[in-house]
Amino acid sequence: MSAPGDVIDGRFELLDRLGSGGMGTVWRAVDRALHREVAVKEVRPAAGRDDPEFRRVLRERVLREARAQARISHPNVVTIHHIVDEGEHPWLVMEMLPGHSLDQRLEQGPLQPAEAARTGREVLAGPRTRQASATGT
Repeated sequence: MSAPGDVIDGRFELLDRLGSGGMGTVWRAVDRALHREVAVKEVRPAAGRDDPEFRRVLRERVLREARAQARISHPNVVTIHHIVDEGEHPWLVMEMLPGHSLDQRLEQGPLQPAEAARTGREVLAGPRTRQASATGT
């Protein structure tokens, strides 16, 4: 299990955990070479999905999707800076974006219709860009 202070690829020092889910954990980290904060995703299979074939397929899928995402430049799509594909599981190094989760925003109260519509349009703009990039349109 990773912890604050761990260094990934001799370069990315984990500072604190930002969140986790079924695909792994995202960490706030510092890139020691470029002296900047980054987000680092530790891609791990969910508990109980530890068989070698599943891990192989997961690794291939994550790396393929990261390479596709790295070709996209859009304000609503996080930039992938680096892939670390050594050891037990892959790590994705991404730009660190300021902000908060939807859960954190909802703690302030419900979204007004205009804010919900704007947020929805912004969220959908990323996948639309990715789809257009993949199809060449």
